[in-house]
Amino acid sequence: MSRLTWADLLIDDVSPEQFRAWLAPWAGTVNGRVAPAFLSKFGFWFLRRPEGHVEMLDVFTGQLHRAAHSYDEFMREVNEQWWQEVYLLSELVFQLHAAGKVPGPGQCYALAPHPALGGPNPANGDAVDPRFVVVTDVVVWQSICAQSLGVGQDAEPGAPADGGA
Repeated sequence: MSRLTWADLLIDDVSPEQFRAWLAPWAGTVNGRVAPAFLSKFGFWFLRRPEGHVEMLDVFTGQLHRAAHSYDEFMREVNEQWWQEVYLLSELVFQLHAAGKVPGPGQCYALAPHPALGGPNPANGDAVDPRFVVVTDVVVWQSICAQSLGVGQDAEPGAPADGGA
């Protein structure tokens, strides 16, 4: 393998049903109207707001922050190699592909253990041994991340988003 494709780096074919189920563990963290731009293969959400900006939900830390002031600005950055290395962890994805770890539809990468439980955080530059990365269903990883961070445990399931922007 010499190059990664967009399909190797992100999940962008999210149905409304998947969106609600996959984002449900983050009730209380993600509020208001949002729509998915896409997810990274590590489950980071890139969410569009009706106001026009894009937010990123970091599933390693549980932090939600503005990624770009507009969708156009966001798409320009997504196409930059540095952005892909930082936010899509493209170098690590390349190593995982070389190790034979390739997620299928509805799947993503998961770190074992989660960074909140002592595992490395590649988004902070921590080295990750591919042996400690598994492929799992997105809904399972989102739940593990939220639970590991103590997020959304008192919120009602399905409350974070209405599925449209």
